[in-house]
Amino acid sequence: MKKRLVLLLIGVFAILMSCASGLSGFKEPTTDQTMLVVGQVIIEDNYYTQETGVYKEGLEVAIVGRTANNKIVGLWTNTDADGYFAIGDLPKGEYALKGVRALIGRGQMVTITNRLRLSSDRYMVSSKPTIIFNAQYFPFEPTGRVVSLQHNIFRLDRMSAQTNQVDYKYKFLLKDQELVDGKVLNEGPVEKHFLEKYPDSAWKTALEESAKVMRFRR
Repeated sequence: MKKRLVLLLIGVFAILMSCASGLSGFKEPTTDQTMLVVGQVIIEDNYYTQETGVYKEGLEVAIVGRTANNKIVGLWTNTDADGYFAIGDLPKGEYALKGVRALIGRGQMVTITNRLRLSSDRYMVSSKPTIIFNAQYFPFEPTGRVVSLQHNIFRLDRMSAQTNQVDYKYKFLLKDQELVDGKVLNEGPVEKHFLEKYPDSAWKTALEESAKVMRFRR
């Protein structure tokens, strides 16, 4: 029975991944008209799985976009060791963080997702792997050719297990940000991470300009 369940989940993941665009990762621009989406995701487990933990590396990040011709696209990428993600060489448009999938605790799969229809919509957690790529609300306006989705911290706790609601925070900077494991983060704009990681990238100028602008949600 357990083997069948595992095979079923693998099949579902394969179908879901095939439904989204294959574009992923920090890809250099092929023209001067394409865009770059960057951000950071951190998941805190505050006894949601009967224990505590912080998860940053290898999270599956779902990005939804609305291109200039009003087409909705779904994109997947993964976080690096510090929770940062990027998708480059995208069509002009608006992009938003639709959701995150991760294994937390002792192997419990969680999916955090947002309807993105209204500014008041909240991120919700479930054990289902499904993420439907739709959206009407895109919180952050692009700055030039870069869309910074900022630092995103999702905290799951005992209340989340009862209500499915997620304590969600987004920040332009992380200043003395204490996590559930006791570590304190001090990090600049998300763009700074990629400028340091890819100093010779063709995105350098766009990232530098974007890092100067503090974004506020619409």
